[in-house]
Amino acid sequence: MLNQSAGQAIEPPDNSIAVGTGKGGVGKSTVAAHLAGHSAEAGYRTLLICVTGQDDDDLGIKRFGRGVHPPGPSAIDGQGLYRAIHDRVPLQPIREVRPNLDVLPGGPQVADISNLLMLRMMQEGAGVVLSLARSLAPIAPLYDRIIFDSAPEQDSLEQLVLGSARTLIVPTRSDDSSISGMERISKNFKVVKQQVNPHLQMAGAFLYGSNRAATLMHADVRKDIRATLGEGTPILDTIVGYREVPARNARKKGLLFNEYADLLPVSATPADVRAGRATGADIVPDTITPLSKEMRELTTEIFEHCGSVA
Repeated sequence: MLNQSAGQAIEPPDNSIAVGTGKGGVGKSTVAAHLAGHSAEAGYRTLLICVTGQDDDDLGIKRFGRGVHPPGPSAIDGQGLYRAIHDRVPLQPIREVRPNLDVLPGGPQVADISNLLMLRMMQEGAGVVLSLARSLAPIAPLYDRIIFDSAPEQDSLEQLVLGSARTLIVPTRSDDSSISGMERISKNFKVVKQQVNPHLQMAGAFLYGSNRAATLMHADVRKDIRATLGEGTPILDTIVGYREVPARNARKKGLLFNEYADLLPVSATPADVRAGRATGADIVPDTITPLSKEMRELTTEIFEHCGSVA
């Protein structure tokens, strides 16, 4: 059992970053996975915690059995995260999903955490928001960076993540629905900062999956972002363009964009497909190169912004 009481404040780990917004489908999980992967690649011991009911599996943990799984019951599909919070024990992530990268995956059972928190709310009050922070605290010193992938459209889970993180970075697309969705994360940010985590800082927002040449539209979107999150909200310069084919192919292979781009020299060609030596899925599209470059630029800028406000 953890020794922290329900009401005891917990200072979030240094270099802990929550990627969150109030709406799904804005690139949140993809960016969180790349932040974690790029951090680990740079030599930082990194932990990715996926507090989301979706099973995106950008890193191929479930589909390809990657990583060293902890002994005992499965940690897949959100089971490990649920069990740690339910039993009030330290998190047990899947280790070495990539060199230097440990991951606690999300999945369907994460949804059950909301019901659990509601049952405990009567006794623990606002302290229930620190349930994840308590399970993280014993292992946090093992890591240089901790990345959270936060569930959209679920207040209790968003607050659980914000209670554990030092900085928040907010992705959005350009449509009105995505902009409006940020109102949820803004509200949860203010509640958690005021009640349980005064160390939480807004690192900024960024536009994802948009035409990089649409500069006039981007100027309007930046105004909308600041109207929603606050006039002083930093807005990142990097925009990752929308390239559906390479992004989809990389995810199906459980590869980060840079890992998928590394396959270009050995990619099959249309001639190989015509000759029956390969299938269309074996062709790595050239558009993965700019996609990988833009994602690298984005994650670099995110780390810089988060470091400047932490």
